[in-house]
Amino acid sequence: MENYMRYKRFLFALLGSMSFLIGCHNNPIGSGGSVWTQATGVSNVNHFYASGGNLLASTYCNFCSEAYIFISRDEGATWKLDTTFHVYNHTDNGYITSPLYLPAPLTFINDGSYLLAGVGYVYKGDIYRSTDNGLTWSDRGVSWSANDSDREDVYCFCVLNGDIFAGTDDGIFVSTDHGSTWNSANVGIPKIPIGTHLPVSGLGVLGDYIFATTWSSGIFRSTNDGASWTQVNASTFTFQGLATVGSDVFAAAFNDEGKPWTGGVFVSTDNGVTWQHADVDLPDHGVGVICTNSSYLFAGTETGIFYSSDLGITWNNISVGSPIEGDGATALYINDTYLFANSAGGVWRYPLFILPGFTQNTKNEISKKPKGG
Repeated sequence: MENYMRYKRFLFALLGSMSFLIGCHNNPIGSGGSVWTQATGVSNVNHFYASGGNLLASTYCNFCSEAYIFISRDEGATWKLDTTFHVYNHTDNGYITSPLYLPAPLTFINDGSYLLAGVGYVYKGDIYRSTDNGLTWSDRGVSWSANDSDREDVYCFCVLNGDIFAGTDDGIFVSTDHGSTWNSANVGIPKIPIGTHLPVSGLGVLGDYIFATTWSSGIFRSTNDGASWTQVNASTFTFQGLATVGSDVFAAAFNDEGKPWTGGVFVSTDNGVTWQHADVDLPDHGVGVICTNSSYLFAGTETGIFYSSDLGITWNNISVGSPIEGDGATALYINDTYLFANSAGGVWRYPLFILPGFTQNTKNEISKKPKGG
């Protein structure tokens, strides 16, 4: 059983480390090396998040056993290592050195009382909390339910009506006390042959609905605060994450199972009842990361970064002529001023004000594709 679990975790980590990305050819906007600028002090980021005046980045290291957080206080221009946070992959008998256990990417959420960091792809996942926007952290050491001593690997978070939902390698868990305790919220989430529930790769909220994406088992929706789930998309795409614009919900997918480059961007305009492609303007279908604000939808691909201002009808390449052209992006984040991307091994910034129709005070939304663990 132990060997099987190692194999399972390795497969999930390997999926996360792949470059699930695409390219496009139309209408470069703001291209050229002078537009994109590289930040200093950080590289190999798998997740961005803003809390208070701090911009956080979690980093990965291939085939090592460490995960770090870096902090920027100048809108991502420079980054410093958060020396109070350092996660090792370990068992009760010591640190894991086997390459079967890739390092632990971190995902973040702020519920208004705490900033939480969830640890994934480790021997025992965990939850950390911060009351000062990531400057210091406390390890919750949580058990995931009254009858479960395991610590599930955390892949994603969302918040609805004050409750925190975590997507893990054993489905979905919910906390009603700011992350102190967690309980299974898997009614309607199928089990896989080894007995655990489907791994959940992305969570998103649209109004009173919660959406959950999976790898190769479609999209699920809850209409009752996570009490139960119904499959609303039965496709076998490798879904990477979710984003919402107005009343529309978008899902990014790499490929249909066993069919490379057949994924793309999908949209539902009826609260998840039906789904259509929103990527006809992209020549290759396979999206690794998606994020949005109130005006733009961004997609990270293997060859570049693209944006749409018309809900996915048309897409524009904003990385032509830049140092990241040909490399794409594996993590994206938007604040009121910049689009941040992990690309070409580093962190890059793109000024949003040069985009047509740009307005300040946009809503931050985040999506990520795990990499290196």
